[in-house]
Order: sequence, then structure tokens, then C-alpha cells
Amino acid sequence: MHARVAHAEWVQTNGPYGGMVNSLAVSGTNLFAGTGGGVFLSTNNGTSWTPTGLTRAWVNALAVSGTNLLAGTRGGGVILSTNNGA
Repeated sequence: MHARVAHAEWVQTNGPYGGMVNSLAVSGTNLFAGTGGGVFLSTNNGTSWTPTGLTRAWVNALAVSGTNLLAGTRGGGVILSTNNGA
């Protein structure tokens, strides 16, 4: 179990279902987290997370280009979403 350490400048948030976050990306007010279980979306600065349309995929990298969200996956290549992951 990892120790939870908080410093004056940092506040622990609940990651997507407590899972390991491999990557983060920001698009406007949307925060995306790439995990071993897909991509999750937070619209409230990480307080709560909802799964997007990409589940059951190990996501190593996320990138935003204009209105596009790209996910680099293990074994599945690069996957493109043009609608915030829905």
C-alpha cells in the first residue's frame, strides 16, 4: 500500500476508482485520466470521475489537439475521440 502524503500545496483527490493514473490531459474545463481501465473524465477538478467510451483498454498516454482527444494504448495503437471521449 502506498503512503498518502499531502503537502501544504497539494491536496489528495480520488483518482478514477482509486486506480493507477498513467497519464493526464486537459481540454477546456475537462480533465482526462488514462488508466489501466480506460479513460476517465472529471469536470470538477478531480473530485469525481466518470468512465468515457474507452473502457477495458490500458491507456499509457493522452493528448489533446484542438477538439480531439487521442489515447495511446497498450496493444491497441492510438485511438481518436472527437467528442470528449464519449
